[in-house]
Amino acid sequence: MIQTLIVLILAVLVDRLIGEPPEELHPVCWMGKFIEFAWNRRPSKGLFLYGAFMVASGTMFFALLGPLVSLLWWPVSFVFSVWFLKGTMSASGLLDAGREVYVALVAGDLAQARGKLAWHLVSRDTSDLSSQEVAGAAVESLSENLSDGWVGPILAYSLFGLPGALAYRFVNTCDSMVGYRHGDFELGGKASALLDDLFNILPARLSALLLVVGAWSSEVDWRGAIRSSFRFHRATESPNAGWPMAAIAGALGITLTKRGCYSIPGGDGDPDVEDLYLSMKVVSVAQLATVAFGFALIVGMR
Repeated sequence: MIQTLIVLILAVLVDRLIGEPPEELHPVCWMGKFIEFAWNRRPSKGLFLYGAFMVASGTMFFALLGPLVSLLWWPVSFVFSVWFLKGTMSASGLLDAGREVYVALVAGDLAQARGKLAWHLVSRDTSDLSSQEVAGAAVESLSENLSDGWVGPILAYSLFGLPGALAYRFVNTCDSMVGYRHGDFELGGKASALLDDLFNILPARLSALLLVVGAWSSEVDWRGAIRSSFRFHRATESPNAGWPMAAIAGALGITLTKRGCYSIPGGDGDPDVEDLYLSMKVVSVAQLATVAFGFALIVGMR
């Protein structure tokens, strides 16, 4: 138990103080190369089965890195455990991305804000977004990525150790690369999307709760976060993404909208640069609360 806790502490400190490792040393980049290699060799028929095999084999392969690391000399095993766990999660990178969009909006440079948003946070076309839409998209991404990039890996690690965190991150990465609804992705990425939905049932709902804690600590509307989470979590197509997004919308009293996709009416206000700033405060507290929850879970289960 002590080593499990220390690994988590050090992984969090590395994230806060150092940030992301170089691409060639980043476990998620390895996962991406694995997925790219497999996807580029997909057959013309049997795409669903091939995609299912791809995500299943990759999940097992990366999960097995945990037990393999434990076989090494313990100081080396310890370092690799911290490194691999840090690779599955990112808090400082998320906040830094939100901060870059915020700084550009404060400076009145909408073009730069759109570029920072597209580069760091969203895959949608940002070229014609208004400043309110840019702020809203950044708020949405901060809340959703809290679940995918922080709560999910820490919860998986607390419950299942390093293999759990690596498995969670691989499935999430696979879904982000092939889990779309057009072309070959429709069938080839379906298994990844379904597995990602399954893996995120608990993290998404826990993220909403932790955002309530963040809202309370940041002195915004934590009661609104609760109400909005339960009322509007079904607004998105994803069965999970709506939970943290609805929570942050309710906490800030704003409506989060993605053109042609969804509207989450957490309040009557339109998102602005001040809401983006407040969302970073709320998410930052939620990140700390996640670590505390992980500690409690590890101690309680041992």
